Amino acid sequence: MYIEHLGEGVRQPASYTALILAYEIGDILKCMVYADRHGQTGYVGEIEIALADAHTMLGLLTEQLGEKVEVVRTIGLERYKEVQRNLSEGKGR
Repeated sequence: MYIEHLGEGVRQPASYTALILAYEIGDILKCMVYADRHGQTGYVGEIEIALADAHTMLGLLTEQLGEKVEVVRTIGLERYKEVQRNLSEGKGR
């Protein structure tokens, strides 16, 4: 889906995509800290862009590593639900 949509624009190796993803996550965290300290005004548009960029890089990386986005998403959601269930039952992770 991502590689097909981006076409010939995808030329970097997966390791570069992972580095860009890490940068975007840092940008998300920066926006969240600034919003906590200074209020939401001015950071809503910036965090939306950072989230969009991180989402794209994660999807692209998933495909570059030969995985299916929907399969990985489903596994992640199920694992998250299991962790939340364990936490609510006092079992930890």
